[in-house]
Amino acid sequence: MKVYEYKEKIYCEEDMSMFDDRYAGDLFDLYWELKNDGICSEQTIYTTINNEYATYESPEELIEEEFSEFLIEDYKGDSEV
Repeated sequence: MKVYEYKEKIYCEEDMSMFDDRYAGDLFDLYWELKNDGICSEQTIYTTINNEYATYESPEELIEEEFSEFLIEDYKGDSEV
């Protein structure tokens, strides 16, 4: 069993609250504590099912790079002029 200590609190995947008063939660709780202290952060990435190694920072970037076959070059809309 892996136990982590941060700011004198204990974090572990198993509930240790009955054994240690310093138990503060699981690893997700530790992550949020680290994030609140500015030590780590999170980032959302976008990828396709077929090419999980190519990652993009926005949905727009993913579509422009991976789905150009859906692009309509000469779109004129539904109305007839």
